[in-house]
Amino acid sequence: MIHVMRDGQQFGPYTIEDINAYLAQGTLLPTDQAWYEGAANWMPITEVPGVVHGAAPAPVVAEADPMAAANPEVAVAEAGAAAEGGAKKKKLLIIGGSVAGVGAIAGVLLFVYPGFLKDDETGGGGGNNGGGASGGGQNFAGIVEPVFKKSTCYDCHEGANAKGSFDLTDPASVQEAITAGDPDGSELIVRLTDPSDPMPPEGKGDMLPATDVQKIKDWIAAGAQF
Repeated sequence: MIHVMRDGQQFGPYTIEDINAYLAQGTLLPTDQAWYEGAANWMPITEVPGVVHGAAPAPVVAEADPMAAANPEVAVAEAGAAAEGGAKKKKLLIIGGSVAGVGAIAGVLLFVYPGFLKDDETGGGGGNNGGGASGGGQNFAGIVEPVFKKSTCYDCHEGANAKGSFDLTDPASVQEAITAGDPDGSELIVRLTDPSDPMPPEGKGDMLPATDVQKIKDWIAAGAQF
């Protein structure tokens, strides 16, 4: 576990995964100091083994096969494979054109004769009246509530005696701390990710893991459905 220090204040401990996630989000800075068990002294957080920070590696560009140029038989074989691939693409284009033609004919029939795709009065072909169910579990109870339940957040923010009148079990109270569609502009996210003014406060439990914070951010970005 890794401890973090900024401006003389200590936070954590965090896992290496949390450290990398917070660095990627900008919550932690490369200038923050870090210490882990076994380390002689505090060090820049980017020097902790396993911490990843910086630009993504450049994509690997495939090199041409030198054997193709040196061996005419290989070159001929590759040319044949390319020709075969071109023939397959041509067949796919022909098939695609045929399908498009059939679709166009069906569209004309439907326009000219609207009953073309309808069941006759005696056939009674029953449609699907089941009514598709919306994707479940994408609301507050399915995403956010489980995160808070496994943390210490409810110790201070639940029920009528919630600290600061901020009740995490009351949708109306939660709505006042978020801006639907704008997670980074929501006070709830700011409080959950600011190590200088953390929630839960120091001594009341650890800050939420970055993965859980991301779940809440995704929920807010999607419209914060309750």
